[in-house]
Amino acid sequence: MKFERVTLPEQPYMYVERACPMAEIGQHMGTAFTELFDFFARHGIQPQGGPMAVYPSMPSADTVRFRCGALVRAEDLGKGERMVQGGTLPEGPAMKTVHVGPYSTLNQTHGALWDHITEEDLDAAMPVWEIYIDDPQKTPEGDLRTEVYRALSEGR
Repeated sequence: MKFERVTLPEQPYMYVERACPMAEIGQHMGTAFTELFDFFARHGIQPQGGPMAVYPSMPSADTVRFRCGALVRAEDLGKGERMVQGGTLPEGPAMKTVHVGPYSTLNQTHGALWDHITEEDLDAAMPVWEIYIDDPQKTPEGDLRTEVYRALSEGR
């Protein structure tokens, strides 16, 4: 697996936030993405990239909190309402890798990324996020690509 240290600009995104048991994450992501993209269609918002999941904090023993979103233009951030909110991914260093395969094995890639950060003696930060490159309706499960990022502290 290849790891790449990147420096990213602040990136605006809009999202629907959810919390659920880890075992139910796929179901909750599906409904959240439907809400988000229906909102975009009603408000004329054009995503500036693929769907993404942002994890603002580490999961607790029984619950994972996440945001299903997409990058947007900065001027669209103020269009959020009720369940659809706006935020930004932080400017600064991050570690990136690409997961190839089913979403059900993403946890292995996350583990490898976190191990790499530790081996490089870097300070991990939050958030962690995934950008889904391929459409699971059109791409075989074993070929799905997902970019996985973890923010790094500025100190190193």
